[in-house]
Amino acid sequence: MERLIGAPFHSLSRAVDMLCLNLGPEMDWTSPRTGQHRNMPTYSIHLQTQWRFVRNGRIVLASRDIYEPFAPDRVGEDWEYDLVGRPPEAGSLYDALAPEISQTMAGSTVTACRTSPLGDLTLAFSNGVRFESFTPSSLREELWRLVDYRTSEHLIIFEEN
Repeated sequence: MERLIGAPFHSLSRAVDMLCLNLGPEMDWTSPRTGQHRNMPTYSIHLQTQWRFVRNGRIVLASRDIYEPFAPDRVGEDWEYDLVGRPPEAGSLYDALAPEISQTMAGSTVTACRTSPLGDLTLAFSNGVRFESFTPSSLREELWRLVDYRTSEHLIIFEEN
């Protein structure tokens, strides 16, 4: 995980409810499956566990925000968190806040990285923001993975044996 020290923040994205925290400079990447070329960040941490961004002792974005409508009074009872392409007032709290957090993170770099034996991950950024993920279950199942697009390595915490 030391490879992340000094890596610049790149972007945030999500696939349904999995957060992708993208770090490092963009690089030309070729998909081993399709052979297609794309620009990708050097690293991406895919999180399937609880996480949060903290600044000045305050949570500014967290995993549960994906499941909450941004404007509950403007959506019906059939609102679904996993639809994309909606206007912000019809999307999730995450969808509304992520661009602002990304703007806050722009230009920052990872200054510290810590993992625990329980699978928790903490990243400190040069702008004072701290990213934390934590293990909410006693089961040893995949919580998150670090994808290194330079080497095609996937470091999986915890990989099932």
